[in-house]
Amino acid sequence: MSLMLSETLSIPSIVQRMLDDDSAIRALVRTLAEEVPELIMTVARGSSDHAAAYFSYAMMSRIGVPSLSIPLSLVSLQQPPLRLKNCWVTAFSQSGKSPDLIDSVRYLKQRGARSVALVNTADSPLADVTDAQILLPAGLEQSVAATKSYVAMLMASAQIVARLSEAMGLGNDLAAALQQLPGQMEAAVHEDWSAALKVLVDADKMIVIGRGAALPIAQEAALKLKETSGIQAEAFSSAEVRHGPMEIIEKDYPVLVFAPSGPEQAGSLAFAADMRARGAKVLVVAPRGTPCADLLPSVPTADALLEPLTMIQGFYLIAAQLAVLRGRNPDQPRFLKKVTETR
Repeated sequence: MSLMLSETLSIPSIVQRMLDDDSAIRALVRTLAEEVPELIMTVARGSSDHAAAYFSYAMMSRIGVPSLSIPLSLVSLQQPPLRLKNCWVTAFSQSGKSPDLIDSVRYLKQRGARSVALVNTADSPLADVTDAQILLPAGLEQSVAATKSYVAMLMASAQIVARLSEAMGLGNDLAAALQQLPGQMEAAVHEDWSAALKVLVDADKMIVIGRGAALPIAQEAALKLKETSGIQAEAFSSAEVRHGPMEIIEKDYPVLVFAPSGPEQAGSLAFAADMRARGAKVLVVAPRGTPCADLLPSVPTADALLEPLTMIQGFYLIAAQLAVLRGRNPDQPRFLKKVTETR
């Protein structure tokens, strides 16, 4: 069994541990609730940036606070005169060692922002420069392909939003839904996605689709397909792809669509149907029972915002198997290393 596969299988227990001890989340939320930020900026790269995109979507859709990913080169190299009154910077990192993340947080704090790090490595340089730290309990991640640390970032993001929603009197539905998530993640391990292996085992290029809270996992899935299987996979919103990229989709072209419940689902399923009519090889990840051809069933959750977590759980398992079928080692991509330190 690959490390990627074994680490993916550990995710449900990590999610449970995060529910059992959310003291750092609660402490952060108490501070945020005292003076709710007018703006949140995220700093991250790679899989961590995809997690940051999920956090931003959740904050904007549930709390109403604008949140954006700031270009790291803009901050770490140019240091523009940003005005950051009542702004928080949220840094996402597995290792907490990348110099451009550290330099960006340090500079944004100088411009007036407060900061928090979501990091999977204790005593990291990134955590040292932030005002608050949420240490993710994913443990040592040995596979170069991040899995459990990514999902831990999604989980922490959902927990922050859920607790802040409670503190602001916006409701506790998300917090209640989170309590059921570990069991749902465990159920996701047992879904049958073998149909995806048949479609992707010989693929050299493809498109991955998501929208809303599913776009960050579409981006993450595309990255993993590149890293572990050498497939030139590109991620798009099911709306944005119609503005040009879908021109390359023709007969037998592989398309993977993540379509969780919610207002975005109809558009994603409609796009899947349109591409199926072209003769594309379409795979749709949607909650079990969704009326759709070529369905890879995902486990429903009590809140649609959490469905991307059960979906990426299922995807990681199939991605690890796909890499092996294609003669690759998912734990050690040829040209990558675990800790990437960019400047």
